[in-house]
Amino acid sequence: MAKAPGRAASVLKNSVAIAGVRVMTIKIDNASIDVTDKDSLGIVEVLSTAATRQISLSVEGIYKEPVLRDIAFDPTASQLLTDLTFKFADGLTTKDTIAGNFFMTSYEEGNPYEDAVTFSASFTSSGAWTLA
Repeated sequence: MAKAPGRAASVLKNSVAIAGVRVMTIKIDNASIDVTDKDSLGIVEVLSTAATRQISLSVEGIYKEPVLRDIAFDPTASQLLTDLTFKFADGLTTKDTIAGNFFMTSYEEGNPYEDAVTFSASFTSSGAWTLA
């Protein structure tokens, strides 16, 4: 695996970097389908196809723009963002971005007494995503 600075990764909404992001994490979850039966002799067997697949993204950083805050606190706004892209830091392959629809599951802001305003947000995929 090639070394790369984490700051080279980015999360974009509508092809524009979400302002102030410092930390980004991405996680993929695959749920297996258990087909264990009495002939398995007590050893778990699973199908090669996943029951469900999901990507989770988390971002945190310095608050600069109200984009995510506006979405989070507007009682009429959809939390489903149809234009999020995650760009990997290493950029070593031609497939270095994941794009798709993501539901904002949480938003948090910190207002420390003598420091910068911070934020964090979490997103869960909705539907298929693309790897390009």
